[in-house]
Amino acid sequence: MAPRAPRRIHVDGRDYRWLVRFQDGEHVLIRAWPDRPGPRRGRPVEFTRRFDDPWLHYGVLLTAPADRITEVFRLDPVTPALTAAVIRAALAAGWQPERPGAGAPDRFTVTGEEPDVTLLRRR
Repeated sequence: MAPRAPRRIHVDGRDYRWLVRFQDGEHVLIRAWPDRPGPRRGRPVEFTRRFDDPWLHYGVLLTAPADRITEVFRLDPVTPALTAAVIRAALAAGWQPERPGAGAPDRFTVTGEEPDVTLLRRR
């Protein structure tokens, strides 16, 4: 996954920007923040989600039984629908995106699939 410019997403009447980066060989980091001009973007939120990089596991994926790959590896990509679901879940969990962005972002770990995602707060 090559670094890309942040994407726009509209969730429940508000605009956000989001991007996805590899965190390590088994996780991606999704970062979202309010889409507004100027230096005061608001407080960001970060989500860590399991994703097994297929290039790092290429040999195992080729030799593993096809019906068992999903038991071991998480290969489904981060989609706009998933991003919208985790933004909604973060708002429900107390994320205040309009609060000034000073300090560290709110951090969560994502479990489950959209629309039924669960967030675990990280410190």
